[in-house]
Amino acid sequence: MTNSKIWLSSPHMGGTEQKYVQEAFDTNWVAPLGPNVTGFEQDLEHYIKENKHVAALSSGTSAIHLALILLGIKAGDEVICQSFTFSASANPILYQGATPIFIDSEPETWNICPKALEKAIKDRIAKGKKPKAIIGVHLYGMPFKVDEIKALAQQYEIPIIEDSAEALGSSYKGKKCGSFGDFGILSFNGNKIITTSGGGALVAPTKEIKNKAVFLQHNLGIMLLIINIPR
Repeated sequence: MTNSKIWLSSPHMGGTEQKYVQEAFDTNWVAPLGPNVTGFEQDLEHYIKENKHVAALSSGTSAIHLALILLGIKAGDEVICQSFTFSASANPILYQGATPIFIDSEPETWNICPKALEKAIKDRIAKGKKPKAIIGVHLYGMPFKVDEIKALAQQYEIPIIEDSAEALGSSYKGKKCGSFGDFGILSFNGNKIITTSGGGALVAPTKEIKNKAVFLQHNLGIMLLIINIPR
């Protein structure tokens, strides 16, 4: 008996990819945007629903970084982050000079534990360091306990960055992952549900905030950060 390797996420080609790549070259839409990117954003908005607005970026890491910037996270701030995740969930916190506060998982979803989260929030507030954001992760497409985490976020008035890098296609109580946070994060890296070999997206609450994110990525070079680890 031989053991065969089970791939976590083997890419599948549908057969029309080269057509659209060639179309981008033929119409000279190769950098930085174009109708295919706009159409992709619109398709994601239609899929996620909840009146969300999507900005395509270079990576999920860039999306988290932009979300932190748009929330005003700066040096000296603290941001709560799930401990059981890929490093890219936490790296952008450090890019801003902020400090990650890691929260352990609960055994049902393996994601951020509501009880440990509230304990940490109370501890940091008592020490005069109220966290400025919560980064929760739907690890391997398994939604975290959305109701409990959102209730705590609302109670303590802390915004949620919903890392749905691995959860495009997952739902929680009939709503799509990526639609629950103040910001949602998607990834199209090579090991994700839908891959463009690289890339990501920011799910924003309004068109104005989406446009600000697009402005930042093009004018501040967020999408080209050399230190980014693809997510």
